[in-house]
Amino acid sequence: MVLGRVYASFAVIVTVGLIILAIILLIAHPFLSTSLVYPLYFFCFVILPIALYGLGYFYVKGHLYIITNYRIIMFRKFLGILIRSVACDKITDIIVSQGPFARLFNYGGIAPMTAGITMPFGMAILSLSGVRNPYEVRDSITKSLRLQELEKKDG
Repeated sequence: MVLGRVYASFAVIVTVGLIILAIILLIAHPFLSTSLVYPLYFFCFVILPIALYGLGYFYVKGHLYIITNYRIIMFRKFLGILIRSVACDKITDIIVSQGPFARLFNYGGIAPMTAGITMPFGMAILSLSGVRNPYEVRDSITKSLRLQELEKKDG
């Protein structure tokens, strides 16, 4: 199974940040000089969104998750390249996380946990972020783990 990251996961973060920026600018408007206000608004509401959404598109498209019967591989290519993998026989637990926007747009994060790894705040060494239908993906991984266990017992 080959998965990619959902663009909505990044777009929600950028949109919330731009709304907060708009609120800050509206509060600060009376204190700013008039010669500074219009270039600042142009930058914040034209240039910045185009740059953030554009960079976000390439960031999201640089994520590739490959799930096989034996391994889960995360390939991320944006400014650098990061490849992480975990063998399926090492997975002890699978954590699925979804925030309110993620539930609304049906995406989430999947973190396969391995024995002996303790990470702060529930972070995992390998995390599949922004995956569409995360519970179906978790069920698919669990099914392949069970099949692998049955193969070991039979073989």
